[in-house]
Formats: sequence, structure tokens, C-alpha cells
Amino acid sequence: MGVHNYILVFLLLNGVYGINQLRGDSVDYRSAFDQDLYEDVLNEDLCNRQLSLLMNGTEYLDFLDASGKFPSGFRQGNWHDFGDYFQCLGINKVIENVEIPGKYCAVQIPLTQDPFDIPQFPSTPGPDGWPEWPEDWPPLFPTAAPSTASPGTDPEEVSSTTEAALAPPTDDQVKAYENYMRLQAYARGISGLAPEAPESRFFPIIITANLRSMIGVCIPRACTPTHAIDFFQSRIPFVNFTYNEYYCRLPEDKPFATADIVAIVIFGIIGLVTIMSTSYDLYQTFVLKRDAQRINQIYACFSVYTNTRRTLTFSSSPGMLECVDGIRAISMLWVVVGHTYSMTLIGFIHNTVEFMASLSYFKSTWVTSAPITVDTFFTLSGILAVYTVIGKISRRRFIRTIHLFYLNRLLRMFPLLAAMVLLQASLFNHASDGPYWINQAAATENCRTYWWSALLHIQNYVNPLNVCLPQTWYLSVDIQLYIICPLVLVFMFGHEKIAWMVLTAFVLLSLVGSSVISFMYNFSAALANPGRLPEFSDYLRKYYFNTLARAPPFFIGMVYGYLLYLCKDKKIRISKINVAILWCLSFAMFAFCIFSIYPVMQLDHTAQTFDNFLNSYMRSIWAIGLGWLIFACVHGYGGPINWFLSLQVWKLPARLSYAVYLMHMAVIFTGTGSWVKTYYYTEGNNMYRFMGDISISFIFAFVLSVLIDAPFSTIQKILNGTSKRRPRKPVESVNPIAVVKDEDNFVKTSL
Repeated sequence: MGVHNYILVFLLLNGVYGINQLRGDSVDYRSAFDQDLYEDVLNEDLCNRQLSLLMNGTEYLDFLDASGKFPSGFRQGNWHDFGDYFQCLGINKVIENVEIPGKYCAVQIPLTQDPFDIPQFPSTPGPDGWPEWPEDWPPLFPTAAPSTASPGTDPEEVSSTTEAALAPPTDDQVKAYENYMRLQAYARGISGLAPEAPESRFFPIIITANLRSMIGVCIPRACTPTHAIDFFQSRIPFVNFTYNEYYCRLPEDKPFATADIVAIVIFGIIGLVTIMSTSYDLYQTFVLKRDAQRINQIYACFSVYTNTRRTLTFSSSPGMLECVDGIRAISMLWVVVGHTYSMTLIGFIHNTVEFMASLSYFKSTWVTSAPITVDTFFTLSGILAVYTVIGKISRRRFIRTIHLFYLNRLLRMFPLLAAMVLLQASLFNHASDGPYWINQAAATENCRTYWWSALLHIQNYVNPLNVCLPQTWYLSVDIQLYIICPLVLVFMFGHEKIAWMVLTAFVLLSLVGSSVISFMYNFSAALANPGRLPEFSDYLRKYYFNTLARAPPFFIGMVYGYLLYLCKDKKIRISKINVAILWCLSFAMFAFCIFSIYPVMQLDHTAQTFDNFLNSYMRSIWAIGLGWLIFACVHGYGGPINWFLSLQVWKLPARLSYAVYLMHMAVIFTGTGSWVKTYYYTEGNNMYRFMGDISISFIFAFVLSVLIDAPFSTIQKILNGTSKRRPRKPVESVNPIAVVKDEDNFVKTSL
């Protein structure tokens, strides 16, 4: 067995098992489409008449042309052909006053078919030079149908060639495709699309064999796929393929739901208020030429002019953690890269064998290790939770206003999150279309069903396999850790020894919890481990989305936040040799966390203890290295690293990182759902997709920040009494949402 194919043996042992493992509490994505429309167009008598009319002429060729064929690249794992989705839906033939519009359907053809013999054509060519259609066969068309062979071709060659093309796949190809289907189930799981719809006429997931090819077929609208395909198969007596209906699509089959109406109303009101506010602001500024301090902030809070200016204006102040901007921006880019690569799998890949083999390549390590980036944000959250509170308020004041500590954090993140949940539940479903749009439909139904758990930040426990906005599992865990952190913060207002004791206790408890979970369940250390995909749903629920298992980087971040507070405005002297040693240790930690995934992804990896160690401590090691990097940059030991991370170019991406984080998966879903052909994987194509995904995400993030995030941030600050127009209050009265930097109504968070 070749190395490329042998690599794939790890990935899927059985297609049915992989999908059933992820079934969970199913969300029926069929609801995103008009099921009544599908039922209303069916008419068996009309279907029979339409099929007969098509067979009496050449109009059937348009339907045949729009249908999938035997796919090219079969030996490289391309066992699917979508056909031409838009051509099919655009067909509208009229024959003998009978209108025959097209309907696109997908069928799954098991590759383990019963063998059949293709009879040979007569050896004597007909008058036109083509082999004649045998007289004892039913006529395929009104006139003799030409063979696919050219005139003068040996009939035996025609038969043998056809038999070879229809021969069963080899063992290597079978294993390659089995592996790919298991990994596709994994990708659907991590994207919140794992559960499949129950069986029905139009969107069944009927898997009667592990290996199946998805073929798009174009049929008359009044027919079911079974009716139409059986009709055509009956015209060729020796052909009897078995197949399963998958789904059908019609033009305008995405009806407006309640969520669409709510979205139009809410965003329409916001748009109207934005126009009025912008007009008021421009009139006051350019006509009356009033100073910005004299313009009513409430009336101007939705002004596009003011909010755009503030978004693009940056300032520095003492105590700012300048390097955090670069860390946040680069980490968000890495997150989008990882999702661009992993979400490739929710579609169909042309060169499956090559893609699957690439997972174990060393050059792919930077992608397979991308999940570690999440722990960067957990660490930053821990640092900012301490650094932005301790020293700005007394313990008594903090305890008395603890409700504001929570409320302001939740309200600060709510507007953008609510906007994105509403967009995903409504307008994104209408943004585009394609032959495999059902993934976007599943994401839409997840948000229509579980919008409340997304806004309450409890998705990682309530619906971990049907997450509304799949990336927001992190937000749920982060908020839960933020709710816990005052138990530590309250001890940081007093003696340092007590603070260090409490911090150490929470770090150790979190490490113990993570270790117990890791060694109890023996999970893989790699999110996309080729050999461990059957346990993926348990991995998500019991470890990856588990707040206790993900807590260590957050509490280690709190340690560094307290250290930064203690050393604030102080000159820290560290010898050059110690600085060099600490930087070497930091780089070694980063390298270990990134490259330790490489052996885990190999065929012969069986060291479960090593996996348990990585799951227990790898994320903490990453947090320790990152904490030193920030500490060194803040206190003048960062050198060129601090210069690079503090560049102005990172300011805007860092400011928009939260909006990009919420937006980018919807952009990726829209892109992959619009594919009209199977995707040919190359590094260049994926990087090209990444550049498109990140660019579009940043554009939409900027728009959402100006229209939604900035206005509601201003309103919140006015209500909290922290607006810049108000005089600064004594330290004792500072609101507990005091932040690292407060520039023009922007509050800094870990994202």
C-alpha cells in the first residue's frame, strides 16, 4: 500500500460511525428551506408526461448536461460531481404547451454496486460508421443512439473501456474515501454542523454503505429523484445502479422566516437612526461649526462620521500594554487561517488523497497546531481581568459594585454578539447559494434554535454540538471564567502574600482539574488527530469545551496581570544573562507547543501518556511563555519583538479583532457553500481563500464596529458616567470596568 493511501487508514474506519457519533440533539436544517414548496411541485402523472416528452426529442440534453457525470480524478479521491447547479435551476422547457422547469437534486451512489455486464455492440458498424443499437434492446431514444466510441473503434475496446471505468474502486481508494468521510464528520463537528437531519423525502441522510459518491442530477420539477432516475435506468436494461436520495433544491426555496423579519426591522431601525444621527453630527460640525465637546453625545452616538473617526484614531497613555495589540492581531489572523483550512472539509475536495496525506506533513504543523491560539486569548483575558481592576478601585468598592463588574462586561460584548446571531439566523442564509448550501442552512437553524444559549454564554454545556456561531464556544468559556475570577480578585486588594497564595491555589486547582480530565479519558492532543476521530464528540464535550479543562491559561494570565500591576511604574532590573535565558525558555516553550503536534499526527503515534501530558500542560506552557513575552516588552526587555508587536499597523486589526472573531466563520460558510464544483486543494488555493476570508471579515467587522459596537459603547459609557465629557472621579469611585486604555469610547478586552 502506498504511503499516501496508508496515511488515510487512520482517519475513518467507517462512514456511518463517524456521523452517528456526532448526531447528538439534532437540529433539522431542512427548516431553512421551503419544504411545502418541495411537496407542492410533486405530481406523478405530470412527471410521467414530462419525462415522455423529453425522451421524444432532444430537450433532455439540457437536463443531461446539467447533471453530474463520472468524475475526473477518481483515483485521487474525487468521487463526486455536483453537475451544474445554476444551469439546472435555470432550465424551463416548453414542449407541446407543457412547461418543464428543472429541479436540482443530489443522490448518493454507494460505490459497492452489484456487478453487471455491458453487452458488446455488433461488430459491424452501421451506415453512418457508428455501431448500431441492438434490435433486441428497448429503444433508448426515438432514433438509434450513437455510442461514445468514434467511428471505426473496435467494439471490444468500447466494452472493455466501459467496464474498466465502472470497475469497483481499489482497496486503497476505498480506505482513502472512508478516511475522508470520517474527517468530514470531524469538520462538521468542530463547526457546529455535526448532527444530520432525520430521514425524509428531500433531505435524508441515508447511509447504507460506507462509501458513497454524491452526484448532482437535474430532473423535471414535478418528479422525485427516484421516479426520474428509475425511468432513465429502465431505458437501459443492463444498468441498475442503487442510490439514495440526498436532497433537492428549487429556485426561491429559502423562505423568509420570523428571524428574517426581525432582522429587517431591527437593522432598518438602526439604519434610520444612523442616518438621523449622522445628519445631526454633520450639521453641528460643518454648518454650525460647533466644537465636538458641545455636540450632544446622545444625538451623535450613531454618527458614522464620529464613529469612523474614533475607530481610526489611536492614542497612547501611560500604563498601556502596547505589545498586546500585535499579539491580539496576529493571533486572530492565525485563528482565521486555521478555520479556513479546517472548514475546507465541510465541502467536498477533489484531490482527497493528497489533502489527507498533507495533514501529517511537517510543513502543515503551523495549521494543525493553530488551536493553541485560543489559549492566547484566554491568557490575555486573565491578564486584563487583573490589570484593569487592581489599583483602580478599593476592595470595598469592588465588592459593592460586583454586579457592575459583570454587567458591564456582558453589556460591552452583547451588541456585536446579538447582531451576529441575528445575521446568522436570517440574512446570511440569503447571502448566496450553491449545490451544497446545506452547511450554511445548518448554521442558520442552529442560531434560530439556540440563539438564547449563545447570548447567555452557556453553549459549551447546553448544545456543544449545535453551537450558534461555532467559534463562540470560546466566548462561553471565557465569560464563565470571568464570572469565577472575582473569587481571586477579591484577595488581590490586600496583602501580597495572600494574593500570591490564592493565585497559586487556583492555578494548581485548574491544572489538577485539567490533568484529571486528560488522564481519565485519554484523549488525543491534536484536535484533528487522524486516528482518533471516532472519539471526537466526546473530546469536544468532555475536554475541548470544558471550562475546567481550559482554565489554566486564564489563571496563569491572572498571575502575570498581578505581576504587571505590582511592577507598574517601577524600573525592573534583570541581568542580560537572565534575560537571554528567559527569552530562550520562552521560545522553547512556544516551539514545544507548536511542534509537539507533529509526532501526534503521525501514523505510528501510540504514546497516549505523551498525549495526556500535552492536554494537561501544553496550554499552560504556552501561557507561561506568552506571559514572559508581555512582561519583557512592557519593562523594556522586548527589543525588536516589542517594536514589532507595538507597531501602529496592529492597532486597527486589534481593535476590530472581536468583530472579526464573530464574523469570519459566517464568511467562510458562505464561501464554501457557494462552491459549484469540488474543491482542488493546494497550499496556494487555501492561502488565496484565506486572504479573501480575512479581507471580507475585516471589511464587515469595520462596518459592524462603526454602526453597532461604537454607538452602544458610547451609550454604555454615558450611562455608567465614564464619558470623557464628565470630570474624572477619584480613584475610590472609579467604575470597576476601568480599562487598560480608554480612547474615544473603546473598551479593550482579550479579543
